[in-house]
Order: sequence, then C-alpha cells, then structure tokens
Amino acid sequence: MAKPCAIGLFLVFLLALAGTSAQEDTPVLDAPRPLQVWLPAPLISDESGVAFQLLSEHTAAFSLGNDIAIEYRIKDVGKVGGIMSTIRAGKDVAPAALPDVSLIRRRDFSPSQARQYLQSLESLFSSSLLQDLDYGLEFGQIPLETGIALYGLPYLYDVLLAVHTQPLKNPGFSLTFDDVFANDTTFLFPAARTNGLNQTFYLQYLSAGGMSPRDGVMSVDEAALSTVLQFYEDLVQQKLVAPDVLTFQSPAAYLTDFINHTDRAQLAVFSASEFLAMLDQQDSSLLAAQVPTASGGGQSIRDGWLWVLVTPDTSRQNLSARYLEWMMETDFHAGFARALYHLPTQPALLDSSLPAGVDRPFFAELLAQATLPLPENEGGTAPRLMQEALIHVLHGDASAVEATRQVLSQISER
Repeated sequence: MAKPCAIGLFLVFLLALAGTSAQEDTPVLDAPRPLQVWLPAPLISDESGVAFQLLSEHTAAFSLGNDIAIEYRIKDVGKVGGIMSTIRAGKDVAPAALPDVSLIRRRDFSPSQARQYLQSLESLFSSSLLQDLDYGLEFGQIPLETGIALYGLPYLYDVLLAVHTQPLKNPGFSLTFDDVFANDTTFLFPAARTNGLNQTFYLQYLSAGGMSPRDGVMSVDEAALSTVLQFYEDLVQQKLVAPDVLTFQSPAAYLTDFINHTDRAQLAVFSASEFLAMLDQQDSSLLAAQVPTASGGGQSIRDGWLWVLVTPDTSRQNLSARYLEWMMETDFHAGFARALYHLPTQPALLDSSLPAGVDRPFFAELLAQATLPLPENEGGTAPRLMQEALIHVLHGDASAVEATRQVLSQISER
C-alpha cells in the first residue's frame, strides 16, 4: 500500500514542478518607463499653483488613456545645469539621464543646437494640428540642406510691447518716437545685454529699415542705425531716459518702481506676459501700446516657448508626439496659457485665453506682425558693435552720427 502513495506523491510533485516551470517561462511584461518631461522654472516653478494643477489634471487623463506615467522635472534655463546646458552635456556622456521631451525658450532654439541635440518632429503630428498653428509654424522650424524642417512645436507666445501709466495725447496702439517726446514721457527699457544687441533696440532697428541676420550674419544699415541712435540721443538730452537704464537686464529691474509711480508719465517696455500679470495682480488701469518706433509700425518681437524632442528612441518619440498632441487640446491649451499669462500658439484660441477687458485685436495684430527674436550669440560682430554704440550714446560719450560712423568703421576694418 505504501508504493501507490509514494507514486502518487511523486506525480503531484512533478505536476507542481511543471506548473512552476511554466510560470517561470511565461514573460512578465514590465510597465513602460515613465515619459520624462522637463519644464522651465521661469515659466512654471510653483507646483502648488493653478497652472501646475491644471497640468497635473490634464496629464492624469493622458496617463490613464495611454497606460503610461508622466514624470515632470522643473529645471532652470540659461545657466549651467539648466535645460539646454544639461542636454548638451548629457548627449554623449549620460543620454539615459535626459528627458524624452522638454519645453524650452525660443531664444535658446538656434538651428545649430537643434540639429546637434534635438530630434526632428517632421511627420509626427496630424495635419490638422499643424494647420491650427497657422503663421506660427515658422516659430519651430529650422533650415536644413534638404529644406525647412520642424524641430520645435510652438506652444506659448510672448510678445514685446510698451505699457504706459497715463493716457497719451494721441490715443491708439501705434507709437512713434515723436509721440514719446510730445507726451514728455520717461522711457524705460532693458538696455543691458551681456552679448549681442538688446531686443528693444533690435526691434526699432528692424522697423527703421534694418535687416535681420542672414546665414547667421547681420549687416548694418547706416540710415536705420542712425535713426534709432538719434532717438536715444534726444531722450538723453531731454532727460527722458533713466540714468541707470544700462543696468536693466530685464523689465524686472524696473517693474516695482514702475508700478509704484503710476502718477508719473512713464512708458516702459514689457513682455505681454508681464503686462497681463500686472493687470491681474496689480493695477488694471495700465494701458498697452506698441513699442515706439520711427514710423509707428506695428512690429514686435515674438518670443515664447516651444516643445522639443530629445529622445532618439523611435517608440518613445511616437509616445511623446501623442503626449504633445494631448497638450494642444484646445480647452486645456487656452486655460493653461491664461494661467501662465501667455498667449497660445493656436490663433483661434486667443480670445478664450485673454482676460476680460483686454483688447483682442491689439494682441492679434502684434502676433501677426511680430518677428522672431535675435538669437543669442548670432548675427556676427554687428549686434555687439551696435550695442556698444547705444552705450556710448546713452552715456553721452558720442552723438548718434559719431556712434554710427564708429560702427561702420569698425566693420569695414574686419
């Protein structure tokens, strides 16, 4: 009787062993690695704020529908350890530590960096999404030997404008240099620039007839340069420009003083995001206009933020593209832009992204006629020489004519 029992136990053991072996041979599917997304701290740094909460809710819906987690990391920009700095440093030495996708400043989006460190977005998005971007598609395009290619998905715009504290004699959005003097208005702008030319001067130079860089090199138009420098010489002589204007790296340097002295006649250069934030947080009586130019033309500088693809892995590129299409969903895009005081890159969403009381046609015109910012470290020597000429004029060391001649002389010697 013992033998049948032993045989039975042995068979049970074999069946259990076979079952265990079968389980071990069955592959266990690991959950996909979370999509790594880097966000710029200057744009969204407060995880308890309204904007990040909107983002979290929208992301949760995407994660649920695509069965993948999204991990956000907030990083600084424009310095060592910032987004582009880390991407450049990590491409060869630590590619696994880099994000799949990131939101970066447009001014950091140069063709050379895009070609070397980022991935093409061509053929990743639906034609309807690209059509919704309308005129803004160039915001994320770069030239290649084979033609123009999309390397950045335009997401948020920020345009340069002027804000005044007192009603002007000639009401309207267009301002000329003469309007500044006619209203006896102090002019504030971020004149400082560590390299190249400040964006206010660049805008005024283009409006006066100057040309933007071509093939990375910027030429100097004598008449345009002289016209703009004459404006600043006249401001100095009439004491309508702050003595310390050359210390202003950004509008943040004079924001508090500007807000605290709305009883004065002031005209200051700000970005649209700064103006919209002031309306919401400070004083709704402030008025916006175009940055003063020689002719009063409607040009502006269209800066902002765009999404870029970092991962070279094809499967993760496709997943990243689905995520970015989700981020462009109209209701979310408009609400997210409004929470960040920016303008959405889909023109049809402009109305719903602006707060009540803000003139929509004014912003639509600024966006439609705006030019791209002068990229960092591009344009050759001309931008730096033009900035030096502005410094000489603001210091009273040279007249507009003398400073213009000096620039042309230095360029001819090179």
